[in-house]
Amino acid sequence: MSVQTNQRIETQRQAIRNGQQPLAVLRPCRLGDGILNCAHDEQERYRQIARHFTEPLHFFIPASGSGSRMFAFLFDYLQHPDTENTKQAERFFSRLPDFALFRKLPAHIQAAYHSSNLTITDFAAMLLAADGLNYSVLPKGLIPFHLHEPFVLNAFQEHLAQVQTLAQGPIHYHFTIQADFIQSFEKCASELHALTGACYNVTYSSQDKLTDAFVFDQQQELMKGSHGEPLRRPAGHGTLLQNLEALQAPYVLVKNIDNVQHFSQRQQSNSNWELLLGLQIEVRNTLRQFLANRDQAGFASWNERFGLVDPVQLQDSSLADWIQLLNKPLRVCGMVRNEGQPGGGPFFVEMNGIATKQIVEKAQLHGHPEASKLLLQSTYFNPVLMVLSPCDLEDNPISLQSFSDPSTYFVVEKNQGGKLVYFVEQPGLWNGAMANWNTLFVEVPSAVFSPVKSVVDLLDFAHQANKGV
Repeated sequence: MSVQTNQRIETQRQAIRNGQQPLAVLRPCRLGDGILNCAHDEQERYRQIARHFTEPLHFFIPASGSGSRMFAFLFDYLQHPDTENTKQAERFFSRLPDFALFRKLPAHIQAAYHSSNLTITDFAAMLLAADGLNYSVLPKGLIPFHLHEPFVLNAFQEHLAQVQTLAQGPIHYHFTIQADFIQSFEKCASELHALTGACYNVTYSSQDKLTDAFVFDQQQELMKGSHGEPLRRPAGHGTLLQNLEALQAPYVLVKNIDNVQHFSQRQQSNSNWELLLGLQIEVRNTLRQFLANRDQAGFASWNERFGLVDPVQLQDSSLADWIQLLNKPLRVCGMVRNEGQPGGGPFFVEMNGIATKQIVEKAQLHGHPEASKLLLQSTYFNPVLMVLSPCDLEDNPISLQSFSDPSTYFVVEKNQGGKLVYFVEQPGLWNGAMANWNTLFVEVPSAVFSPVKSVVDLLDFAHQANKGV
C-alpha cells in the first residue's frame, strides 16, 4: 500500500479510537432566532425574482440509495412474521391495485391477484427476489411512485417532470447514482421524453471509490478480505461534496429522491422552490452591493434582520476578513415544523467562539449533557430543500472541502458476519461538510415534505392523483 493509503488508514483508526466527537450545541433555531419567517409580500417578491431569472439552474439529487428499506416489513414478514409486520403486509396486499407498481407487474400476476389466486407470501417473494422483480436491490429512484392514468412514473421521472418550467433559464439535472444502474436511468429519461416531448439535460455521477472507508474490528485492527485486501465501505453522503463541487454551478437546488409529490400537486413544491431561489438570488445581489461599496456598516445593519453571521464576527473585523466572510459559499435551507420525523434539525453550534447555524443529526447530540432538553426544545426539522451557491460572489468555483469540518465525522458500528466492525463516515453533506458555509434557514410549509420511507407512504394524500391544485 502507498504511503498516502497508510496515512488514511491510521487517520481513520485514530478517529475510531477517539470516538464520535460531540458538538457544542447551544440551542435550537427558532422562528425569529435563526429561522426567517418571511411576510407574504416578501415571499411574493422573492418568487417574482425567481420567475424572471434567466441564468442556468442545476438540480442535485442524491439517488444512489436502494429502495429495499421501503419493503423492510415484507422482508421481516417473510423471515420472522409477527403481528406488526403481518398487519403491514396485509394492508399493502389488500391495497395493491392502488399502487403504481401494480401496473408494472406481469399481466399473469395481476390476473392471479384479481382472481384471488395469489398469496401474500408468493407475491412478496416475487417482488423482492433476484429472479423476480428484484425490488430488494433496485434504487429507490427507479421504483414506480405515481400513477398518471394510463402512465406510471418513478421517482426519478417525477423529479424531471415537475420542475421543467420552474424558471426561464436552462435547467440541468444531476443525479448521484450507483454506476451499475446508469443504463436504467437513461432508459427512464428517454421514456419520459417520448411521453412528454420535453428534453431533459441529465448528468450522473457516483461516489468516488477512493473515498470509501476502511473497516476495523473491535481491537481497531484493519479487516481484510479473502485475498488480503483491506475491506472498505462507502463513507456516507458527505463524500458527494466533490460531486457537488464538480458541477461548478452558481445555483444548485438540492432535494432527496424520495421527497416528491404527485405531479398534480407540484404547484406548492415549485412555489416553495421559487421562494428559496428568489431569496438566494436577492441575498447574493445584496452582498455584492455591500462589497462594491465597501459598506461594512450597511451589512452589519442588514445582518441584524437576516442573521446571516454571528455579529461577533463583525467586531473589529478587517476589510480583508470581511470580504472573505461574505465570499463564503451560501446556502438557503427550508425548514418545516417538527412533527416527529427522524433526522436532523437546525441548531446554533459554537465553533471557535462563534455561534453558527448548523443542521445537526440526532446522533451528533450523543454525549451532550443536555441532549434530551435540546431535542424537546427543537421545533423544526430539515426536509433537505436547499438552494446552494457553492462559489464566491463573482461566481468563481471554490474549494468546498476547505469549508468542511473534518472533526464532525460519524463512527458507524455494523454487524458483519457475526462480528462487530467499525468504520468512519465523512461529515454529512449538509451537516459537517457545510459547517463553515454562510447559512440562512427559512420556514416552509410541511406540505412540501412527503418522503417515501415505506411503500405504504405512497397511499398518502401527497402521492395521489387529481387531489392537488
